[in-house]
Amino acid sequence: MQTRSFTGAKFEKTMAKQGWRLVSVSPKLQWNGVGRNNIQKIKSVGYDPKKFLITPRSFFEKYDLFHPVSKKYREVKKYYISQIHDWTLYSEPYFKIATNSQKKFVDSKTYNNFVDDFYNLNLKSGLISNIQNEMTKLTEGIQFIDGFLPKSELEFRTTVLDGWSGYKRITIQFRKK
Repeated sequence: MQTRSFTGAKFEKTMAKQGWRLVSVSPKLQWNGVGRNNIQKIKSVGYDPKKFLITPRSFFEKYDLFHPVSKKYREVKKYYISQIHDWTLYSEPYFKIATNSQKKFVDSKTYNNFVDDFYNLNLKSGLISNIQNEMTKLTEGIQFIDGFLPKSELEFRTTVLDGWSGYKRITIQFRKK
């Protein structure tokens, strides 16, 4: 487990108070194609974003806290509210190259071209906005180290960024309005 992941989980546990329960639900996007991982599936469709489709088995919900009395959900982020005026990572639910073993399947140029084409195609089709909306619809907002911001005070976007080791990533980000 990465240090960042461990300290984040430890921090999330500290937020489970005043009736809130830590549940940590993450999205799981399932894609068509053949292979044990998304990189193999992308390759199996010939790096054609028109053939790389999301399946009905996909799960979009994302939240860390649940309040059983009020029936509300919150995401938790280990930031101070004053730190989130710039765009900040919310989630990377799509697919990504994150290990050296994954890099062996595809070179960065081929992969990055696929990411750009996939993003542009699905921005036009509405899939990008649908996934973003589905991932944020249940939560009432985000719990930070020093307080809570309701969703009405936040804005979200999905964008392509340079990722790990030169491989691009499609990310959902947020910031304070």
